[in-house]
Amino acid sequence: MSKALEIENLKVAFPTHRGVIRAVEGVSLNIDKGECLALVGESGCGKSVTSLTAMKLLDDTAIVRADKHIICGEDVLGFSDKQMEALRGRRVSMIFQDALSALDPVMTVGRQLDEVFIRHLRLSKKEARERSVAALAAVGIPEPGARYRSFPHELSGGMRQRVLIAMAFACEPELIIADEPTTALDVTIQAQILELLKKMQQQSGTALLFISHDLSVVSNMADRIAVMYSGKIAEQAQRDELIARPLHPYTRGLLSAVIGINDKKDSFIHIKGTLPDPADKPHGCYFCPRCSEAGEVCFVRQPLLKERVSGHYVRCHYLRCHRSERGEENE
Repeated sequence: MSKALEIENLKVAFPTHRGVIRAVEGVSLNIDKGECLALVGESGCGKSVTSLTAMKLLDDTAIVRADKHIICGEDVLGFSDKQMEALRGRRVSMIFQDALSALDPVMTVGRQLDEVFIRHLRLSKKEARERSVAALAAVGIPEPGARYRSFPHELSGGMRQRVLIAMAFACEPELIIADEPTTALDVTIQAQILELLKKMQQQSGTALLFISHDLSVVSNMADRIAVMYSGKIAEQAQRDELIARPLHPYTRGLLSAVIGINDKKDSFIHIKGTLPDPADKPHGCYFCPRCSEAGEVCFVRQPLLKERVSGHYVRCHYLRCHRSERGEENE
């Protein structure tokens, strides 16, 4: 199956007065067409930096290196800003976390949607307006003709997020990157937006990279889940495999806190401490200062990301395998 996104050995760093901040360290991601990959982790682990780098939206202060960066079959490693602008919106789109910041406050939502159709599909103003109203209707906005003339501040948070989804799907892109698109919404509206996003993604066959800090959200969205910690992928597997048999102690801790997934009494795992300072990461495994299962080797050597079961990758020196036994140490 052809890939919508292929990234290999992505590294992103930011020079600061405190030294170089290594935000992303050797991350590799690939998403099949029509597939949803969820990238999950705590705030500050590098998820959003990864998503912005995938779209080549970071400014020039960032130091970016990758062995491969292919979007919808296009090798974009050497793409200019102009070439990326032609690709964005038409073949790949992004849904941002804060809709109020993502939308232009002095333009109606209809005009902003029109620009997508006019710029990328070369439609006339009349055709663009018709498509824009239809797009607003498709995402469940009531009275789309009237809302077409509304400014962003006149809409609720949920409706603004629906507008962003309409814009993202407007040109039927092959890949959409959604960076925590429901974080600012209340639980009821969040569920509606997630249901809408999943429905539209499945109907269109669009690949989706879904960024979230909440495993309960992605458990219903994703085909595969990649757990990120301190700039690295800690574990990656098919959704059902990862939820049923998490191998990394960090993943087990995250899952133990999710109501509905964790249905065992007294199974909550407390993860002590916080993410390490990105300017002063620990030696060895980055998770070892917070890990109750860490051994001597964990404080000395960084574990490799290895395939332990078919399609199930984990970065850990000691593994709790399917029979809750410790596996062999990584080389």
